[in-house]
Amino acid sequence: MTAVAWVIAVVALGLAVWGTISARRARVAAVVATRRAWSAAAEPAGERLATAFAALPVSVLVVDASAVITDVNRRAADVFPLVAPGMGVLEAFGDHLLAGRMRDALRVGDPAEFDLRLYVEGRQTFRVVIVPFDGADGREALLYLRDTSEVTAYQELRSQFVANVSHELRTPLTGMRGMLEALEDPDIPTEVRLDFAHRARLESERLEALIDDVLFLSELEAAQGDPVGARSDMGEIAGVVVGELAAEAVEKGVSVDVEAANGAWTALTDRMARTVVRNLVENAICYAGPGATAVVRVRRVGDMVDVEVVDDGLGIPEKSVPHVFERFYRADPSRSRSVGGTGLGLSIVKHIADRLGGTARLSSREGFGTTVTVSIPAVDPPVTDVPGGRGDAPGTRLRW
Repeated sequence: MTAVAWVIAVVALGLAVWGTISARRARVAAVVATRRAWSAAAEPAGERLATAFAALPVSVLVVDASAVITDVNRRAADVFPLVAPGMGVLEAFGDHLLAGRMRDALRVGDPAEFDLRLYVEGRQTFRVVIVPFDGADGREALLYLRDTSEVTAYQELRSQFVANVSHELRTPLTGMRGMLEALEDPDIPTEVRLDFAHRARLESERLEALIDDVLFLSELEAAQGDPVGARSDMGEIAGVVVGELAAEAVEKGVSVDVEAANGAWTALTDRMARTVVRNLVENAICYAGPGATAVVRVRRVGDMVDVEVVDDGLGIPEKSVPHVFERFYRADPSRSRSVGGTGLGLSIVKHIADRLGGTARLSSREGFGTTVTVSIPAVDPPVTDVPGGRGDAPGTRLRW
């Protein structure tokens, strides 16, 4: 082979080697570029997942195969401030049922869902969901905890309410049935017959009042917010209601005064306003006792209208004060039944006040009287084209 051929062969071999190296470099560069692209895409995706995990509106925790918490989202950290990564489930929550269900889910791999009561600023009910999944280091699990305390409390209240209504309905019905059965006796004396008929009528009236109160309470619960377009002058209504109850007050030996200022307008319907005043005044008349005096005051205080009924009567025991606005609660059950109360009056009053963003409160001292104050947001009077109309009505002071 000549020298020229050797040179040509060496150059060709060099070009081939260089081409192979360049191709390999290109492939390596392509792989590196692809991996970099994947990493660049995965990094923001991981950040998005972390952001989404932190922002979930329910408490979520990540638990590893050893039942140790490895991550906690923001909601869980707020609800369970003492729970932190690195703690075992039993150590974190102090509940053996939860720890046992978590171990079972991690061992078997099946999800679990159940209700659990935990002590978090008082006893609260949570809906717990455990979802196992296969992680990089073995089986892990997501632990969801959703606070259902309000729903549970409402369900318990509803069940209790149904039981109480059934009991309250059964009492007058049983009495009426007994008296009607006695009236079937042809030999019953006339005066006894008349007495039974009178008592049966009273029981029927009590039953009717109870049904009306239950239906009205149901209507209040079904609607929320201010009644659209409603306006009521609480001062004027107080005067009218006390006038309607004047005969009952005289019969019970209770003196009732009214001090009503003008401009006491609220967004209550006429029925709601009359119910508030009537229930408060009837309570004072029925429970203050003979010789007592009750004062009904209606005035505007800042942005609120206060309806206050003060009496100097018998009062109620201190232990009963925190419960007076509960449904069917009676400080003196035997006396309440004798005066025909339904046990829902003050509960309805509070419900009406709460619906409009107001308050209802009671203070009492046994032997020194009772004060009940209902505060309801004030509103502007209705527009009237008549000068000196209802919006400009003067204050009222009445006495019965």
